[in-house]
Amino acid sequence: MSEPSVEFDQRGDLRLRVGPANETSSTSFLVCSRTMARISPVFDRMLYGSFAEAKPTDAENWVVDLPEDDPASLAIIVRIAHGHFNEVPRILTIERLYTLTTLTHYYDATPILTPWVDTWLNSVDDILRDSNILMPKFLWVAWELGQKVLFKATARRILFEAPASILESCSPSHGLQMPPDIIENITEIRLQTIQAFIEVFRDIVDKLLVVDENPRWCRHASYMGHHRCESMILGSMTFCLARAGLWPLPEATEVEESVVELYTKMMNLVIHDIGRPTPKSTEDHSECNPQQHLVEKMKGIINGVADPITDAHWRYLDVQERKLNP
Repeated sequence: MSEPSVEFDQRGDLRLRVGPANETSSTSFLVCSRTMARISPVFDRMLYGSFAEAKPTDAENWVVDLPEDDPASLAIIVRIAHGHFNEVPRILTIERLYTLTTLTHYYDATPILTPWVDTWLNSVDDILRDSNILMPKFLWVAWELGQKVLFKATARRILFEAPASILESCSPSHGLQMPPDIIENITEIRLQTIQAFIEVFRDIVDKLLVVDENPRWCRHASYMGHHRCESMILGSMTFCLARAGLWPLPEATEVEESVVELYTKMMNLVIHDIGRPTPKSTEDHSECNPQQHLVEKMKGIINGVADPITDAHWRYLDVQERKLNP
């Protein structure tokens, strides 16, 4: 039993054997070698250069094995190359867009996708909005297609919404194709932001624990006076942090939640104070409550998060944009 065969050119002179080398998962494509060479400089060098895949003396048995290529994605490339435009899918999943663009990147053939790019991207918009897991793959798609607005939006969304496990899945050891340095930049900025959140609370805890000789957090504290105000605030804050899974205060590297999830948790903490100790008291300890201080600090951090996209990224995106929109 031979592998499935698809004839893209009835007068084709080259058979591409695509996918792992076994009869159940590989597919044979009959194609025109010159057509493939015209759409891809990589195919041109492979088929008409000095490589092992070049045309043999016995031209009737010209077969090139492409075991690493995805058959469905290469089929889209071959359909476009051979002018079978009505057979090009109008809707693609993010997974398919990812495998397709990694393949066109490898063969230096991404510009042939131009007529379908807008339609494909519009078809995945709703799916992307509801899925954090697919964001890293879509980041690559936006990168390879020169979509600057989408690339920036997706990079920012990963930075703010991706948990640690998703970023770990983008490491080189997992084999995911990624733009250079972007995941590293996102990871570094994420850790810096989370650590800054944690330090805001750690700073308050340290101030609530000062000894009598140092300035006290309580605005109504007297030398060697009681610590009832600070004790109430500290107890309330640590209780809320513990309920949120954040006590003892972790290091940034120990936090799985995304930046937005952690920010929301911390902003929603309700810290209690002793207020007025007695109805007739002139001391109002609600003034000592650090809630507003924490809110302002947290907002300042979230509003000042750095951009993970570098000038080198923008230069590449400019090049890709010109390639796909000459």
